[in-house]
Amino acid sequence: MDILEDNFPQIYNLYSTYYTPCVAYIRPLQHALLIAESYFYRYLFPMLYPIIALSTRLFRAALTEQPSLLSLALLAVLLVISLKVLDMVRRTVIYWISLAIRLVMYVGVVIVGMWVYQRGVEQSLEDLGWLVGLLAGLSEQGERVGHAKAAGRTREARKVPKSSPRGRTRGGGW
Repeated sequence: MDILEDNFPQIYNLYSTYYTPCVAYIRPLQHALLIAESYFYRYLFPMLYPIIALSTRLFRAALTEQPSLLSLALLAVLLVISLKVLDMVRRTVIYWISLAIRLVMYVGVVIVGMWVYQRGVEQSLEDLGWLVGLLAGLSEQGERVGHAKAAGRTREARKVPKSSPRGRTRGGGW
């Protein structure tokens, strides 16, 4: 009782400050809701009640007489719930991966900025030209090696004996 006596002036202050000015806006909404509720129970509920009662009885009978339907319904609900959980996990993983990629990109930008600041713009452009030349040389070397390996595979393919005119004979596999 002490709590009520101690807090009563504050509660009355809240009531007079917030509720009393809003009564003019709350009363029409309350009146509209009461009219809608009376309309529903007077006109719509008598038409909907037989449908609701019949469907409820049929659903209850189907569940009690055929338990396999109940087990299928439970299985479907479990499937939906598990798919929702997996979707949440997938979105979480994608979020963390994209966050890590963004973090690596921003760290890379900061490192390049610090490198340019430390080396100077001209020296950094020279180093970038050297790096581009190195990558272009490696690309050309890779093309040469790749073409040489492709030519070697073509020669090996030509050496493979062709099948007999009658096609494969018994035991000519593997």
